[in-house]
Amino acid sequence: MSHHNTTLSQRLKLIPRHEFDSLSQQHDGKRRHGALSRWSQFVAMFTCQFSGLSSLRDIESTLQTQRQHHYHLASQTASRSALGRANETLDYQFFITLFGRLYARCANRSPKQDFGLKDKLFSLDASLIDVSMKLFPSANYNRMKAAFKLQVGLDHDGLIPAFIAVTAGKVADQTQARLFNFPRGSVVVFDKGYACYDWHASLDS
Repeated sequence: MSHHNTTLSQRLKLIPRHEFDSLSQQHDGKRRHGALSRWSQFVAMFTCQFSGLSSLRDIESTLQTQRQHHYHLASQTASRSALGRANETLDYQFFITLFGRLYARCANRSPKQDFGLKDKLFSLDASLIDVSMKLFPSANYNRMKAAFKLQVGLDHDGLIPAFIAVTAGKVADQTQARLFNFPRGSVVVFDKGYACYDWHASLDS
């Protein structure tokens, strides 16, 4: 029977493996034989995000039902205990560096949009990300829930984020927006959540 690429496989092809493996070597060094590889961890967590899974058990079960694809994905079987150890012990800075590499590729290849403006156009907005109050007590939003806030400044040249920050849910939108460094002459669009006349005046000047 001929092999057909899955949707997951097609998505993973967007990740340059030679850069991925090089970064893994830099951040993780030599690891014990049999440990879950960085790539296998990434495939497992990508599957989690792509499929909307919510627990290590769900990830393990989903990967087990697709065992025949592991060879073509060049990934190991990830038990929930092995994945839990990898998530706990491997340096998260790896993913920050990987994101930077991928972002640079997108920025270089993104198309330019013509809005009839001579300067850059940015949109600002923020979204709450609900989390477990038991696991993240420091993210206490109100008596009913805990949440972080994803703050984004979207560059309309290519429609990719120019500024991203994750803050506590109670942090006001304009508090984080003050830290974004917009190029001189930019046009910035936002809603009333960014109403702060002192900040507006500093943007104008």
